[in-house]
Amino acid sequence: MYSVRPVIVLTLAVLAGLPALAQEAKNTEKPLALMVRRTVHDMGKDALMPPMLSYLLRLTPHPETVAVKQVAARIRGTDMIGFNVSVKNHGDIVIFRETPTVRTYFLTSPAGVLRKAIESRKPENGKGEFTTTELRPSAVKKRFEKERQCWMDVATNTALSSDCYFAAN
Repeated sequence: MYSVRPVIVLTLAVLAGLPALAQEAKNTEKPLALMVRRTVHDMGKDALMPPMLSYLLRLTPHPETVAVKQVAARIRGTDMIGFNVSVKNHGDIVIFRETPTVRTYFLTSPAGVLRKAIESRKPENGKGEFTTTELRPSAVKKRFEKERQCWMDVATNTALSSDCYFAAN
């Protein structure tokens, strides 16, 4: 005859360990995964990434719009920051910061690894078109990490922290 007591003790021991396993899984989650889920499922609005930007970031083989889910905020009246997730490929994430004279775009992934960075600048005299250059990831690491952290904070708090209002130099 089998005893019920050892089975109950074993079951309680297993159940007691589940929260720790769940917490461990949460701690090993990719840094931007929560923000991706929140953008795709509840916070994001439908938007289109412009054709040339999609091409420059190598999201498309030639200039074409890319459908995204977007969370964006206007800050200080003139600047815009945003978090875009490609509708077709949730692994393609574009974090951006736009000011009247500089637009910076970071292509990343749910793991939070910087894959590509581009910057468009208006000429210093303020006249003419923006010129776009690709940035070396090592040269913009600090800026990217600050923008990434901003969106990681939004994922957990649903609000911008004061650190998000100012770009890193």
